[in-house]
Amino acid sequence: MLEQITMMTMPSQQECQAVLDMASLVEKALDLESVLEGILLRLDQALDLRGARFWLWEAGDAPWVATGLGQDHDLGPDAVNQSLVIGAPLLPLGRESGRLVAALRDNEPDQISARRLVNAAAQLASSVLALHRDLSLRRHTGENAAELDPTATHLFLAGQSEAMVRAQELISKAAPSEATVLLLGPLGVGKALAAQVVHRLSQRREGPLLHLDCAAWGPAELERRLFGRPTGSGSSADSLLEQATGGTLYLQEVGSLSLPLQAKLLQVLQEGEYEPAGGGDIRHAQVRVVASSTKDLERNVAQGSFRQDLFYRLGVMPIHLPPLRQRREDVSLLAEYFLGRNREQQAPHLNPQAQSVLTHYAWPGNVAELENLCGRLALLTNAPEIGLDDLPSFLFYREAAGSQEQQLSRLEEIERQEVVAALERNNWVQSHAAAELGLTLRQIGYRVKKFGLEGAIKKGRSRAQSATL
Repeated sequence: MLEQITMMTMPSQQECQAVLDMASLVEKALDLESVLEGILLRLDQALDLRGARFWLWEAGDAPWVATGLGQDHDLGPDAVNQSLVIGAPLLPLGRESGRLVAALRDNEPDQISARRLVNAAAQLASSVLALHRDLSLRRHTGENAAELDPTATHLFLAGQSEAMVRAQELISKAAPSEATVLLLGPLGVGKALAAQVVHRLSQRREGPLLHLDCAAWGPAELERRLFGRPTGSGSSADSLLEQATGGTLYLQEVGSLSLPLQAKLLQVLQEGEYEPAGGGDIRHAQVRVVASSTKDLERNVAQGSFRQDLFYRLGVMPIHLPPLRQRREDVSLLAEYFLGRNREQQAPHLNPQAQSVLTHYAWPGNVAELENLCGRLALLTNAPEIGLDDLPSFLFYREAAGSQEQQLSRLEEIERQEVVAALERNNWVQSHAAAELGLTLRQIGYRVKKFGLEGAIKKGRSRAQSATL
């Protein structure tokens, strides 16, 4: 590749030396930030730049600065070639997923040479990025023995609560075996991610991992997708059981299966064979099943809507993933992880007040809700610290419900909304809101404490004071 770069033109000795210096960094590709920073430093030594930025992005995500030098903050990710600004695309996967932007000084004598160097630096950086992603993928998918790798998943963060430590131990024990795994817990706790980890750490990790949401289809379509059609009515490999041969099939919301389909799945687990939808020759299944459910399957068994023998067969290795409200000590740890993952460089941190609000919130959407919130905060917060003013209001309104770990009744919810609305109309002054509602200070104070509105009042007053300045 270096031959192609250097033979395009008649570069100077200084250009060749700069390109060779940058190329020598490729062998350190695992330390991506160091490599990119080194490329910019050598580019700066050759060109004496005003500033430069390596911008990176993924599909659908906002660009972020991987590394940069200089104080010129006008070098955005969409910068195009101008008289003193050079933009060169980064193409690690054959499509633009980043850009090197460099600003020359006014006295730069040879802009043609400068463009060649910047383009060469971008090509080298693209190679580094491609190599880094490949090495990281190989490291995380575990080409060696099935060892437990923390990978880029919140399930195996160090220092988590006792409930999650138990879940981690069960996942690590279940993954290398061929046992059927049943993942239990409410929406948003990470059951799909746990299924991926089980597959990745299993002996079947080289095979496919296929996913079927049993709650998303009617019985007929679900049977066709899972068990396929008779020979002659379609492809012989149109069943997910056959497509997943040698790998893992993840059945989400297995409690939604009808009783006849439960019987067919039981045959797969017991005998390793199944019959296509509509009848036909018996086929053999060579697949590991991981199932999940948000329902109480034991209650469903007692009610007759779920087969007891299938429940026992699925529950060879049951793993309960607890809701976030039952592991509040993990909230700050998870939030910092998600913030750092969304912004690889200079990720903002939660101040103690913001951490307290997040810890006391009910998190009805569990870890998925926390992850989405941190994604928005990472993109929208430019300061190094996230405070109360950066948090959405609903976190404060539901703080009490979270701390009490119970939901408000319908009448209580209406009352809470009335109190909040009165406080908002009166700039969060409790005495004024009490007068409007016909309450005493003691009565409104009781409701503020009952509904956990102390944080909302503090934040509302702060905003009201800022607006008057």
